[in-house]
Amino acid sequence: MRVNGQRVEKGTQVHPGDLVTVPRLVGVQPEPELALRVVYEAADLAVVEKPGGMPSHALDPREAGTAAAFVVARWPETRRVGNPLAPGLAHRLDTGTSGLLVVARSPACFATLRSAFAQGRVDKQYLAIVAGTPPARVTLRRALAHDRRDRRRMAPAEPGTRSWPAETRIETLAVVGTAALVAVTIRTGVTHQVRVHLAILGHPVLGDALYGGPPAGLAPGRHALHASALTIAAPGRPLLSVRSPLPADLAALLS
Repeated sequence: MRVNGQRVEKGTQVHPGDLVTVPRLVGVQPEPELALRVVYEAADLAVVEKPGGMPSHALDPREAGTAAAFVVARWPETRRVGNPLAPGLAHRLDTGTSGLLVVARSPACFATLRSAFAQGRVDKQYLAIVAGTPPARVTLRRALAHDRRDRRRMAPAEPGTRSWPAETRIETLAVVGTAALVAVTIRTGVTHQVRVHLAILGHPVLGDALYGGPPAGLAPGRHALHASALTIAAPGRPLLSVRSPLPADLAALLS
């Protein structure tokens, strides 16, 4: 994207009178050499396991190495489903987060899944390794908004700002030295919700420099957060429940 003829970064604010030029969207290019684990596959739906450090989708059609590039190579029909740069993806995971990603293989399934996510009919569980020792069980209900000082971040909403309600349930599973393994369950899907709420609690995700998480020796761009379980109760569809174990790079932090 360009503003007044100059290339700008994501999140740049525009003002009245600015000339905004957006390139014509073309589809992401398939990359059959990518190898993602397929956890579940049906005629109109699939669930894949995204590794940490891989973007869910491209921000530019020239961007390679995304989960979306695998999806469109494996299921070419997804090219006509959803966003051309995120074909078939019913939701997203942050680049540094690993785990379960749901793919709609038809426009009808995409509409059903998007409605299920919007109506809170999808339970999403994450495993995270965090700094310190959180409470045994706690629920955070804090609306979130874009951070006015840094558009890359989300922050607790201030009065008068556009915000999104967010509820996060956290359960501590194990304490290992100065860190803890926690299970996190959400039904809302606000950007960075799990990461922000854990930071608000005072126990940021290891490796999550954006929200104050201490370094953990993980690969660049990776943090200790894994989308480990999904249960989808969409009208007209059988209940779907899938799980994904903690990946090796995060399991190593606990040993």
